[in-house]
Amino acid sequence: MVQGISQSMARRLAVLAGLFATLCVSLALFAPSASASEYCGGWLGAYGQCYGNARSLNGVSGYGEQHSVCVGIEAIGRVCSGGPGQIATYNFGSTVYYRPRIENNAAGNNLVHGNTF
Repeated sequence: MVQGISQSMARRLAVLAGLFATLCVSLALFAPSASASEYCGGWLGAYGQCYGNARSLNGVSGYGEQHSVCVGIEAIGRVCSGGPGQIATYNFGSTVYYRPRIENNAAGNNLVHGNTF
């Protein structure tokens, strides 16, 4: 027992510490986690864009088969690929609940593929 603390106070502190530990474990187990999923796969016209359904994600990636693409999360951030078949990746840095976005970065039609992580 710590000197200067009564037994009842020590018990209260032990109960509080136990409750805090239980809360931390519960938050860790039930926090929304991001998982990989596809969005907006298909043809986009000249400079067209597509938004996927909102979901928990850490970032987005994507590529176009005919031209470069740009990817982002809602209107937050934008990263573009260097050309056809090259992957553009935008990492938000933490789990968020937003809609992923992919844009055709050219005047011609583009078969695009988007993924979240």
